[in-house]
Amino acid sequence: MFSSVALRTLAIGIVIFGLTACGASLTPNSAATTTVGAAPSSKHVPPAFTKPALITLDGNGALAYWPISVSGGNTLKEISKPLGITAYGMAANHNVIVMADYYGSQIVSYNVKTKSQAILADPFGNPLDVAVGKTGTIYAMNFKNVAVFTPGSSQPSELSCSLVKQSVSIAVDKQGDVFVDGYGNSFQGVIEYKAGKSECTTPDLNPVEGYIAGVGVDPKTDSLITIDDPDLCAGGLEGRMFIYPKPYHIRTAHQVNLYATYCSGTFRLNSTSTLIFVADATVSAGYPIIDQFAYPSGTPEGQYQVGGYPSGYFGPFTTIPNKLPN
Repeated sequence: MFSSVALRTLAIGIVIFGLTACGASLTPNSAATTTVGAAPSSKHVPPAFTKPALITLDGNGALAYWPISVSGGNTLKEISKPLGITAYGMAANHNVIVMADYYGSQIVSYNVKTKSQAILADPFGNPLDVAVGKTGTIYAMNFKNVAVFTPGSSQPSELSCSLVKQSVSIAVDKQGDVFVDGYGNSFQGVIEYKAGKSECTTPDLNPVEGYIAGVGVDPKTDSLITIDDPDLCAGGLEGRMFIYPKPYHIRTAHQVNLYATYCSGTFRLNSTSTLIFVADATVSAGYPIIDQFAYPSGTPEGQYQVGGYPSGYFGPFTTIPNKLPN
């Protein structure tokens, strides 16, 4: 069962679609891979993606996008048929969207150019978030561990740490160091797995206050980014961002306060690391929105939602084009 803390975290910027998970077992980037065509119907608008886009899963469970704009957007355009998955986390590797399908216990990849779909079974649990490393390695985060899929392999290795009982988000830097933000019995914050190592350590970062929002890496500078909600989504400081240049230490951290509408959550950067997109929600009804800020300044720009008033639901998000790690 989810704890109240985990439920709050998952509720920010994600939607439980209640769709039937895909049942196939396919391996991306493998000679033995079989792909499933997923050509959109006539109502779908196949984009050229000549301009940057913010990708999500809409209320139908189909991949959809907003064009990235300084003013945000309120109209989603579908680019696939319903995928039949319940994804809580999403990343991208060039043209391939990589999704953590929680109830299917699998990682689902969808190529927005070829409309082909592939699946990796996760033997270690139900994935909540996903990151893709510089080499294309996929890191699928479950509540207590991480499944590591190297390119061309469907048999992952496992990373686990006794400090964390409820993982929230995952990131990987250019060197292949893996970072997980989560909660434990007497722990709250970020753990690190050095590249090629299975032991976890606690990097020298500022303590997390209130609720965890997420952890990420700037692919341009390799800086580590953390966001939390110190005032527990009660209307005070929600969306405190720390940026840590490499190597990551408290003494070099730069703090930016984003002041989320309700409560900040998962975040992603655009390909040029000039924009950061942060999951948020409306105060009254709790509908999901995505806040866009200039990065690294944190200057607020537009918001993304469904409909003129944010009365619709959508799921996790990422950006195209992107740069790895993502």
